[in-house]
Amino acid sequence: MRLSRQSALLCGQLGVLYRPPLCEVSRSQSGGEAPPQRQCSAVKSRGDTRRPSSFGRALSSRSVMPSNVEIKANVSDPTGFAKKAAELSQSEGTIIRQRDTFFNCSRARLKLRDFMNGTGQLIYYERPDTDGPKLSRYSISPTSDPQSLRTVLSDAMGVKGEVRKERRLFVVGQTRVHLDAVEGLGNYMELEVVMRPEQTVEDGQQVAEELMEKLGVSKESLVTGAYMDLLLEGDKET
Repeated sequence: MRLSRQSALLCGQLGVLYRPPLCEVSRSQSGGEAPPQRQCSAVKSRGDTRRPSSFGRALSSRSVMPSNVEIKANVSDPTGFAKKAAELSQSEGTIIRQRDTFFNCSRARLKLRDFMNGTGQLIYYERPDTDGPKLSRYSISPTSDPQSLRTVLSDAMGVKGEVRKERRLFVVGQTRVHLDAVEGLGNYMELEVVMRPEQTVEDGQQVAEELMEKLGVSKESLVTGAYMDLLLEGDKET
């Protein structure tokens, strides 16, 4: 019970620290194509008219998380996909080895990414489990000692599972194109459209769908969930 309590506390703190304010996107009412404006407001009690504390103001300034629009799909011909991605990015891509450890978390996902070279990243992200383009909000903290951090988080929260993969990274405009060879799963591709402040989710979805078509990715090959989810589903079936 002690470990589960620590896990809930840590995940809850992460969720509070990085919970985005309520936002809605509005366009100019004049009929022109003015850039969309994002209107955000914090939720508070009507009776609370006190000015926010310095801590509250600092917390509010950190509350908006960066976001991507993402797509994941099976790849039946990794050689052909890599050729198309190289042509679009005008590069041969960068090979990155990754070991992702997922921890038990009551809300969203928390993983430690070890680049197998003494560096890593602790990543917290919120993303719906649906196929097609989907919005992902995330927070990243770099680490120069992933092994020690993994030990601490494993003791505090417990390990959900691990994903090992070799990633080939291409960059096409504002989109990161990943060709992944995942141990125990096979070949997959991911598109991560890094959203600009003035863009809407619909803008990001359009960018992802257009690039999907150029790369020859069919809608039938789209998958939901993270690689960790797919591995756990496979374990259940066996």
